Amino acid sequence: MKTPRLQLEFAPNARRVTWLGVAILIAGVGVLGFSGMQLAKVLATRAHQANTLAALDARRGAALAFAAANAKRATSTDPAELARTRAVRLVAQNLVTPWADLLASLESAPNKSVALLSVEPSVSKHSLRLTAEARNAQDMLGYLSALQRDNRLSSVVLVSHQVQAQAPGTPVRFQVQAAWGGGQ
Repeated sequence: MKTPRLQLEFAPNARRVTWLGVAILIAGVGVLGFSGMQLAKVLATRAHQANTLAALDARRGAALAFAAANAKRATSTDPAELARTRAVRLVAQNLVTPWADLLASLESAPNKSVALLSVEPSVSKHSLRLTAEARNAQDMLGYLSALQRDNRLSSVVLVSHQVQAQAPGTPVRFQVQAAWGGGQ
C-alpha cells in the first residue's frame, strides 16, 4: 500500500496568482520599458544640444580672440587713435562731473565777507581747490565750516592762508581743498 502524499500548507491564507494580477504586472513592466526608452531619447537629445553649444562657444571664443587681436593691433599701432581715445575719455569724465551740485554748494555757503577768487577742479581726482579772500580769520573759518557741513562736499580742508598786510583792511587769502563723490 502506498501512503498518500502529504501536502503541507505553510501560508493557508495566502492569495493565489490570478490572471488579472499577471495582466497588471505585464502592463507595469511595459510602462517601465516605455519610460526607459523616453529617458534614453531625452538624454541623447541633451547630449546633442551640449555638443552643439560647445561648438558654438568655441566659434564665438575664436571670433572674440580674433577681434581682440585686431583691436590690440589697431590701438597699439595708431598713436592718433590713442590720442582721440584719451580726449573722448576726458570729455566723458567732464560730462559726468556734478558741476551743478558743486557750484550750488559753493554758492550756498555764507560768503558776504568772503570773495571767491578761483575754482580749480581736478576731474580725475574728484577734487577742487578754491582760492578765496576773507575780511578776517573768523570769516575764513566760518566759510570753511559751512563748506564742511555741506553734504555734497567731503574732505574739506584748509590748505594755506596768508594775511595780506599790504592790502587795505588786511584781508586773509586762503586756499581750500575739497572732494566730491567718491574722491579722496
